[in-house]
Parts: sequence; C-alpha cells; structure tokens
Amino acid sequence: MTPVEGILLVFLVVAALAACLAKQLMATIIIFAAYCTVKSIVWIMLAAPDLAITEAAVGTGISSILFFVVLKHVLVVKKEHLELEECKSRQKPKRDSGFFRYFYKTACISIGLGLTGVLVYTASALPPFGDPSNPTNNEVPRKFIEDGIQDTGALNVVASMLFDYRAFDTLGEACVLIAAVCAVLILLRYDGPLHTFHAFRREFEEPRQDIIIKYMSFLLVGMIMIFGGYVILNGHLTPGGGFSGGAILGASLVLFVSTYGTTHSYRFLNYKTCGKILSISLLFYIVVKGYSFFTGANQVKLDIPLGTPGELFSAGLIMPLNTSVGLIVACSMYMIFILFGKDGVLK
Repeated sequence: MTPVEGILLVFLVVAALAACLAKQLMATIIIFAAYCTVKSIVWIMLAAPDLAITEAAVGTGISSILFFVVLKHVLVVKKEHLELEECKSRQKPKRDSGFFRYFYKTACISIGLGLTGVLVYTASALPPFGDPSNPTNNEVPRKFIEDGIQDTGALNVVASMLFDYRAFDTLGEACVLIAAVCAVLILLRYDGPLHTFHAFRREFEEPRQDIIIKYMSFLLVGMIMIFGGYVILNGHLTPGGGFSGGAILGASLVLFVSTYGTTHSYRFLNYKTCGKILSISLLFYIVVKGYSFFTGANQVKLDIPLGTPGELFSAGLIMPLNTSVGLIVACSMYMIFILFGKDGVLK
C-alpha cells in the first residue's frame, strides 16, 4: 500500500465516522459527498473505472442533490437553524444520566467495534490483491464467458450475470429502488398535522404551451419509448437490459411531464397506477426467480426452455425479468421527478 492510498483510506474512515456523529443534516450531506468523491478516486487507483464513474455520478452527484432537495422540501435546514439559535439563547439543559443511556451507548460502541473487528479479520484473510492465481481472476470470469450461452441462452454476458448467475443481487437492487421511492413519498407527501396532499394531484407550475415544443416533444417521446422498449426486450442479445432501458423509458416520461405538465400525465399514469406497476413487477420477479432458486437448490431440473441463442424469444426467464426491472426503474424515475416538482409539490 502506497502512502497516498493509506491517506485516502484513513480519510474514508474519518469521513464515515464524522458523517455518523454530525449533529446537523446539512453537514452530514457535505461530508457524505466528500466521502463519495474520495471513494471514486480510490476505485480509480484500484483499476476499477466503472465503479469510479458510478460512485462519482450516483454518490457524489445524484444522491447529494436528492438529499439537498429533500432538506429544502421538508424545511429541515431552517428548523435546525432555529433550534440552534434557540439553544444559544437559553441555558443548556442538564442531560439525563440514567442507566439506560449509558447502557445504550456502551451497546452501540461494542456492536460497532465487534463488527469492525469481524470485517478487518475477514479482509486480512483475503488473497493478495491482483494475484494472478486468485480464483476471482480466472475461474469465475471464465465460467461466465465460456459457459454463459450454454447455461442461460443469452448472448449478452452481462445480462446472463445480472439475471441468472447473480439474480438475487439484482432483486435486492430493485428493492432498493422501490424503498427509495417509498422514502421520498413518506417525506414529501405530508405537510403538517392538518394537511395531507396527493403528490400527483398537486400540480406545480405548468409549462408554457409552445406549439413547437409540444409537437416536437410528442414525436420524441414516442421514439424514445420505442427505443427504451427495444433496449429492454433485446437486453439478452445486445448491450442494454432492464436498468438502461428503464432509464430510457423514465426519461421519456420525464420529458412528457416537463412539456405537457402533470394534468396530462396524470390521465394515463398516476400514483395508483405506478404503485400497481411497481408491486406487480417486483412480485413477478420474486415469484419467477424464487421458482428457479428453489429448483436449483434442490437439484431439480428447470423446465423452462432456453430457446435458440440469438433469437428474440430465447434465454429463458431473462427477457421477462428484464421487462419487470425496466418497469420498476421507469416508474421510480417518474414518481421521484413528480415529487421533486418545481418549488416543492407540497407547498
């Protein structure tokens, strides 16, 4: 380990602890953004540019922006400032020194130190980084590349990994998306003890009805949706799949809302419809892959034909799983965009 790598790793540990111990949410978000930025540099030094780009875009960029917008919508920053000023103006109250308080802190510190020790011990038992004899540098990639078509019927090796070899991880990623949407709904669909708002019924400022923008957007939305569907349905044959195709579909929906406003978009895709699509897609993924998990764990032959590699209806369950993930991503993007409408949907 070089001195630069050691300094960066120490910074990551200190930043993680500071983010947990910071008393103000704004400071926590700033520390978190710095943590993600340094982590992307570490990924570059570890020869993982794809992870570095993802960390910089999602961690430093999108996540930080979403955190800042949420703080603005729920008025947390203003509330924390008022509480700080109030604390300065009056005498600091004496804290309770009960047994439970000390027991709670001791338990938290013990669990944290124990978990840290387990992780450090596990990391010390790993093989040396970059060793050509490591199994991760030969056996696993060779299995995916050489046996992927025979095992899954998919020409796209990435699709075979995401929806067959490590389909359980992909299920967790889909659950994370839905959990993010639920968290945003909880934060932004409530405004005080007396007023609750339906986010899709509350319209932010409608765009100017420019005829050129309307008709050009109408043509673009249709073409983008067709392309998104193509990327999803051909994810097992060519680069693409549920995540990238769902992002394309979500972008077309965002373009439609930005052009026509929430009144028109609500007519065909409202909160209840999005909720049904998300629930059905996730349940479909769980049931279908649960079946394959059960059969594989019990050494039962999976009776779903893989088809002819290269044809549209091939690769067994990968195409329908791609479709369900694409719908989850598209609806998640659409709902989050609506909830983060101009100047706060819930004002």
